[in-house]
Amino acid sequence: MLAKWTFSIFNLLPMPNRLVFGRIIRQLKNQMARVFFGSCAKTSNLRPKLKLRHPKNIHLGDRSSIGDHARIIAAAPVHIGNDVLIAPEVVILTETHCINGREKILDSGTMKKPVWIGNDVWIGTRVTILAGAEIPDGCVVAAGAVVPAKKYPPYSVIGGVPARVIKQER
Repeated sequence: MLAKWTFSIFNLLPMPNRLVFGRIIRQLKNQMARVFFGSCAKTSNLRPKLKLRHPKNIHLGDRSSIGDHARIIAAAPVHIGNDVLIAPEVVILTETHCINGREKILDSGTMKKPVWIGNDVWIGTRVTILAGAEIPDGCVVAAGAVVPAKKYPPYSVIGGVPARVIKQER
């Protein structure tokens, strides 16, 4: 509980990486995150003002960064690989409402699906990643995209609402 409280305090502070103060905050914040995340690499970068639910289900790889004001609601596992850049205000969701014909949506319950993000991925500002999405190695997700429960080819550029492959490296 102390780790979560300390993390919450550090989460409010700016992190100017060029200054010693910013690097110290980053190290302390990562140390606290390793206590209550599923896993969090020592070299990860958790920017200020993150909103996290069910952090035990979040797994963050080496040299990966989650941008300012990002929101991760991890009712199911969220796996973020190594060298992943997540820009500010990205939303990652792992739970969605079920739709059963004419049954009221509120009465239909929810479904939980994990989110997988591979290595060397760049996710642009204000992207929404929905439950069940799989973004493999080397992908770039364009700003503002909505990524549905789908698997995309490696080393592709993804964008749009809903997201589709815009360009693919061969």
